[in-house]
Amino acid sequence: MRFLMRFAVVATLCASLSATATQKTGKPEIQIPALERRIHELINNERRSQKLSPLQFDTKLSNVARAHSADMARRNFFNHVNPDGRNPTERGERAGYTCRKDFGSYFAEGLAENLYQGNLYSSIRTRGNQKTYAWNTLEDIAKQGVSGWMKSTGHRKNILERNYDRTGIGVAVSRDDKVYVTQVFC
Repeated sequence: MRFLMRFAVVATLCASLSATATQKTGKPEIQIPALERRIHELINNERRSQKLSPLQFDTKLSNVARAHSADMARRNFFNHVNPDGRNPTERGERAGYTCRKDFGSYFAEGLAENLYQGNLYSSIRTRGNQKTYAWNTLEDIAKQGVSGWMKSTGHRKNILERNYDRTGIGVAVSRDDKVYVTQVFC
């Protein structure tokens, strides 16, 4: 009986230590809709600073963006073209969304897209088998994404394109704490 009790205590202690070693204490619960709205606000701040009209938030475009972010998180890829070979315009069309701009003498069709991949944490410190995470806040993630886009020629061009008037933003978080942000423009 004593042997069984000792075994149970040791097994419980080992399970507790193992759970503690892998537990991610202090992990923030990021509200995805709030993060999407904040990114949208920061994008429009960038446009206003350049005397451009703000982009309207388009729910249908956001659904296209969310689906792509969720797909990247689920299938562990990061690209404008998904593993099925579909680009932003093709994914939009499959979702029933077509973007067509009339410029008088010509038409332009298709969706533009910005992608960002970050993490819920900025660093991990390992001591023995114990990991300590420096968690990012919602504001950190939003600012890192928009700042990165503004430092990239192609992404910045999309954000500041005067002919775009609508945008959708979609965020997904993978099981390994990667944050995927897709912004689609029309």
